[in-house]
Amino acid sequence: MQVVGVADAAAELGVSQRRVRQMLASGTLRGSRIGRVWAVDRAALDLVADRGGRAGRPWKAASAWNVLALADGREIEGSAVAQSRARRRLASGLLPLAERLRTRAATRRFYGHPSVLDKLPGPARAVRTGLSATGEHGLDLIAIGGYEAYMPESDIADVTRRFALIEGPERPNVVLKAVEDEVWPFRPDEEVAPILVVALDLLDASDDRSKRLAVSLLSQP
Repeated sequence: MQVVGVADAAAELGVSQRRVRQMLASGTLRGSRIGRVWAVDRAALDLVADRGGRAGRPWKAASAWNVLALADGREIEGSAVAQSRARRRLASGLLPLAERLRTRAATRRFYGHPSVLDKLPGPARAVRTGLSATGEHGLDLIAIGGYEAYMPESDIADVTRRFALIEGPERPNVVLKAVEDEVWPFRPDEEVAPILVVALDLLDASDDRSKRLAVSLLSQP
């Protein structure tokens, strides 16, 4: 049985060491005592983490982007522990992690006059995704009259004001995914999100065809 210490287990679950000891004592997390020290079962720790962290906190945005970077063959940011965690999480594939990966950005929906859609995002940084990025990836889907992109959180207020976007309409045609500025994961010259990120966003599309394509892309080894 491979084991890790309480401190490492706490870091992976995003909880205190005291909380890990409580989980061990209650049986929520499997481990054994070696003298006065707890040894946490590695497999049991991975299972708790990958079940959605019910014993811990939601994934941080940086953790979600680390998994996506690894899936795209990019360099992972952060400590050796963060890199190891991303590799373990990705081992099961992206599709089972889709719900957990929502913490990568906060989705905000708006209505914009059709005349402004071709002018978005103006001078703001933005990386198109979802249906707005299917053409660049050669996907057989057509987006008409809409705009969807990742944008640094600090830029959204200016964009909504500049283009008179109305938030929370019944039929939105602009979807802005606010990313924490300090974890912005895209290169300066990047205009379109990687295909696996696009696929995750297609899962939220309103039509079944987009969702089926997303599942197919995310299910590939």
